Amino acid sequence: MVTGFSLRRALLVATAALVAAGASVAHATHRPALAQESASGTAWSSFGPRETQGFAGKFNAFAYVQTNPNVMYVAGGWGNTPRESPSQAGIYRTTDGGKHWRAVDGGLLNPDGTISSVVNGLWLDQTNPSIVLAATEFGGTFRTKDGGNSWTNVDPSESTQFSQVGTTVYLASLRGVLRSTDDGATWKVSLPAASGATTVVTAGGATYAGTGGGQVFRLHGSGWVALGRPGSGAIHNLAVDPFNSLVVYANVDDERAWNQNLFGSVDGGRKWKRIACNCSVGAQAIAFSIATPNRMYLGDDGGGSIFYFTADGNPHPTISRGSSTLGVDMRYIFPVPGTGSTDACYFVSDQGLLYTPACTSGRAAALSNGVPNFLAYDATVSPGTGTVVALQDYGAVSGNGRDKDIRDVPGSGEGGETTIDPFDPMDCYFAHPDYGLYRSTDGCTTFQSASGSGIESLTFTPPSVGKLFAVTNADDRQAAISVSSDGGATWSPTGWKFRSPYQVVVSPSDPNTIVVATGKTLDAPHLFVSHDGGTTWQRATGLPRTPALPATSIYFPTHRFYATFEPNVTGVILLADHDPATDDILIYRSSDNGQSFSYQSTLIQPTPPRPWPNLLLPNAGERPAPEIFYYATRFYGNRLAFNAQAPSQETPDVVLTTRFGAFLSSDVGTTWTRIDTAAIPHHFIGVSWIDGYVYLASFGEGVIKSSSPLQ
Repeated sequence: MVTGFSLRRALLVATAALVAAGASVAHATHRPALAQESASGTAWSSFGPRETQGFAGKFNAFAYVQTNPNVMYVAGGWGNTPRESPSQAGIYRTTDGGKHWRAVDGGLLNPDGTISSVVNGLWLDQTNPSIVLAATEFGGTFRTKDGGNSWTNVDPSESTQFSQVGTTVYLASLRGVLRSTDDGATWKVSLPAASGATTVVTAGGATYAGTGGGQVFRLHGSGWVALGRPGSGAIHNLAVDPFNSLVVYANVDDERAWNQNLFGSVDGGRKWKRIACNCSVGAQAIAFSIATPNRMYLGDDGGGSIFYFTADGNPHPTISRGSSTLGVDMRYIFPVPGTGSTDACYFVSDQGLLYTPACTSGRAAALSNGVPNFLAYDATVSPGTGTVVALQDYGAVSGNGRDKDIRDVPGSGEGGETTIDPFDPMDCYFAHPDYGLYRSTDGCTTFQSASGSGIESLTFTPPSVGKLFAVTNADDRQAAISVSSDGGATWSPTGWKFRSPYQVVVSPSDPNTIVVATGKTLDAPHLFVSHDGGTTWQRATGLPRTPALPATSIYFPTHRFYATFEPNVTGVILLADHDPATDDILIYRSSDNGQSFSYQSTLIQPTPPRPWPNLLLPNAGERPAPEIFYYATRFYGNRLAFNAQAPSQETPDVVLTTRFGAFLSSDVGTTWTRIDTAAIPHHFIGVSWIDGYVYLASFGEGVIKSSSPLQ
C-alpha cells in the first residue's frame, strides 16, 4: 500500500495563514512578530494563450443538452483519482456548439471565498437543462438552476463523478457514494467509504462504484454488494457494457508509475483479469459503446487515436485504431448516438474538448478553442511585449499577448523554465532538463536551439551581456554548474564541486557573489555562497538542516530551496523553503550576502482532502519508473520574484507563488498578503513583473495578468 501524510479531512481553507507558533523550524528560537493575513481585491485578466497547434488546454468534465447539442459545459479539474494534472479552469458554457464560450463561475466558491475552479465532474438534467451539478475538489458539490449563471453549494465534501438511475442521482465523494432524489438539491450517504468513492457509473440497468481503497461495489436494491478488488491501487474509473451489465472494466491507479492499469471482468466484478492495452502511458480513459455490444473505447497519453477492442475478458485483445486525435492526452470519453449504428464520441483531454462523428474512424474536431484553459509552468514577459510561456504537453510557445499571435518553440518539451537576460531584454530563453536550451534575440519572437545539453536555472552575470551560468546535465546525477560567454551556444564546466545542484543565482549588483542550492529527492537541502566568483564556497547558516525524507514519505520529488536577490540592495537574499513533511512554505532572509539566514514567516499550505500521488519508486529520483517524462518539481515550483522596476526610494515588492495561491510582501518577506483571491486558478509557478503589473503562470488559465500595477 502507498503510505503518505495523514489526511487533514477538515474542509480546505486555501488562504494561507501566516503563523509562528508550531512552525517546524527547530533552530528558530526567536521569531519575528506574526504576519497578518489579509485578502486582496486584485483583479486578474487572462493574458493567454487561447490556442496553440489548433487546440486548447486541459478539460476533464463535460455535459451537454441532448436535445440541443449546441449547449455544452466543460470544466477543468483533477479527475477521479489524483493522477491527472490539477487544472483550475472553472466552468465554461457555450450555446453555439463551441464557437463562443464564457466562464460561468458565479457563486462557485470555496469556503474561503475563492473560486472553486477544480471541477472534476458535471451532470445535467436532460428534462430540465437549466439544472446542472458540478463536483469540485475543494468546495464540494454545487447546483445551478439557471444554466450556470449562479451556483449554490449543496454538499461540502469533495466529489468527482455523477451517475443517474431513473430520477435518482448518485455522486462519488469523499464521504462515499451519495444519493439525491430531488435533482441534486439535497444528498444522503448511500455507500459509506472511509477512503472515499472515486467513481460511480450506471449502464444496462446496473450501477457500480469504485473507491480510493481499490474496492468495487454494485448497487443491489437500496444497498451495495462488495465485489472483487481489481488491482492494488485506487479505482480511477469503471465502464459497464450497456448490453451486458456483467461485463465491467476498470482502470486502476498504478502504484509505481504515473498511469492506470486496465482490468476486466465478465462476471459482474467478482473475478478480474489484467488486460494488456499496449498503451503509451496507461489506460487513462475507458467507455463502452452504446451501439455495439462488447466494444470498448480506450484513450491514452499520446496514442494519437481513440482505440477500440472487443471487451470479452480476453487479457490480450486485438486493439484497433479509431478516430484520429493527433496525439491528444485523453482523460474521459463520452459515447453518444451517431449516424445509424455508429457511436459518436465527445472526449475531454489535455488539448480541450473534442468531438468525432464516428469513434472508430475519421478525425476528431476541436470544440473549445478560444478558452484560455492552459496549464503554464513558467512565463516571462519582455519589456518589448514579447512573451515566452512553458506549457503542459505543448512545450514552449511565444507571442505578444494577442490571441492568435502564438508561435511554438520548435523542438521544446513539456515543463522547463523561461527567462530574459536582464541586461538585454531582447534576449529570451527557454531551458529544459532534457530538450536543451532555446534562445531568441528578437524579444521572444523567434527561437533557435542554442544548446543540446539539459539545462535549467539560467542566471546572468552583470554587466556582461551574453555571460551566464546554468545547471547542466540537469536531469542526471552528473548535474554540474557550467558557464557560457556566448549566450548559451557553448558551455564550459566551472569545476565547482556540488552534489545535486539545481539552482544557481548571481547577484545582480555584484558578479562575484553567487549562490548555489543543492539537494534532490533523497538529498538534504543545502545553500552555498561564494563572494569571490566561485573560487571559495561556504555553506549558509540559519537554514533548515532537516535530512531528506524517504521516497515513500513524499508525494512528489521536489527541490526545496528557491533563492533570489533583492535588486539594487547589496547583500539581501530572500529564500523560500518548501517543507515536504508539512507542505508548508517557510521564508528566510539574509542581510549579509548569504552567509547567514533568519526565519521570517511560514505560509501554511493546506493538505488536499485527497492526497497527491505517492509513487513507490524503486530508484527514486526526478522521474517515476518506468521512464515517464514527468517533471514533478514543476508542480511545487515555489518561486520568488522581486519587482526590479520599483522606484529607487521604495522597498521592492516581492511575489511568492505556491500550489494554493500567490502572495505579495512589501517588507522583504516578513508579512504577506494573498493576491489571487479574485482569480479563477490558484495554483501558480512562474511569475514576472513588468511596469508594476504581475504576470502569473497558472494551472488552469495560462498566464494571468493583474488588471492594475501592484507597485
